Amino acid sequence: MATREAIVQAIRNADARGEALRERIIAAPEAPLAEGEWRVRDALSHLSARANPLPLIEMVSAMAESGAEPPAADDGEAMNAQQIAERAGMSAAEILDEMHAAYEEAVAGINALDDETLARSIKLPIMPNAIEMSDLVVMSMGMHVDAHLGDIEAALDAAGA
Repeated sequence: MATREAIVQAIRNADARGEALRERIIAAPEAPLAEGEWRVRDALSHLSARANPLPLIEMVSAMAESGAEPPAADDGEAMNAQQIAERAGMSAAEILDEMHAAYEEAVAGINALDDETLARSIKLPIMPNAIEMSDLVVMSMGMHVDAHLGDIEAALDAAGA
């Protein structure tokens, strides 16, 4: 099980990497990513929507307690499209500010979660094995964020930003 300290560090690392790219993102938010149809701002919108893992923790916990099935993996495309649409009128700077604020809120919220919630074992349809909630949050803040920020950085490099 990942410790609270590891979770907070993963959130802080994600925030720092996004902030390090701030000026470059603001300079070229429409740069296309190398793969797929997303632009820098689309990937940024997705990251901002997911910057605070507390709503996900609450949703997954509620599903586990009620015995409900998690959403199907293909529901992700619709959710991603909604995240992008919700931020369509925002500048890249505003999305970055939203993301930073969500990371700060997450740090405060993680410290308020009970140990039972963080230790809860969950099985998601996109994963072959069950995973503890704390490990899922660290993975999300680490691998997931790093992958998208890597795509953003590559797009910015290609755009000369």
